[in-house]
Amino acid sequence: RNVTGVQTCALPICRRRAICGLLGTLAFATLVSGCSPEFNWRETRSDEQRFMVLLPARPATMSREIDLEGRRVQMTMTGARVDQAMFTVGAIQLAAPDAGLDDERVRALAAMQVAMLRNIGAEPRSGDSVRVGRVDGAGASRGAVDGLLIQAGGRVAGNAVVMQAIFVGERDRLWQAVAITPPAQAEQARTMLDSFRVMLP
Repeated sequence: RNVTGVQTCALPICRRRAICGLLGTLAFATLVSGCSPEFNWRETRSDEQRFMVLLPARPATMSREIDLEGRRVQMTMTGARVDQAMFTVGAIQLAAPDAGLDDERVRALAAMQVAMLRNIGAEPRSGDSVRVGRVDGAGASRGAVDGLLIQAGGRVAGNAVVMQAIFVGERDRLWQAVAITPPAQAEQARTMLDSFRVMLP
């Protein structure tokens, strides 16, 4: 376990304003492995942020207060980059009282989706319903929770990209698992998104 509270375990190769700032910070060249793309997938787990996922390089983690359509919330992001492809999981814990939690969760998730699409210059759009696995602390399956998969093309720093992202919420927790890649590497997003699991408290 490292100082960020994120655990990683090497696996064989299977080979908005504020949110944008977080992505940029996580895109340091020190996360790039070599001169050519090499996707060294490894399990990354955060007990504090309650998720498990495969990431293609050693991850970095940071937290910052962000603005979601007028709501100030703290987001913690864990991510890795290989060449121009970025893979991140953002996690938020809501502070809404129980009586208003469901409505707050829906509004915050919608704002997260809009913010990520704005980051690549894409218009708001509907997504596809998905089921995201739920696991316990030992990694054993404990059913699934409803999520939304959004796919969109856009541009980052003038370059064409494809964003594929899952947005999911349960109780007072929200997550976004986001892969932003050049079109030629879009298939790599499936490894990350298919592996994404949320953890029971």
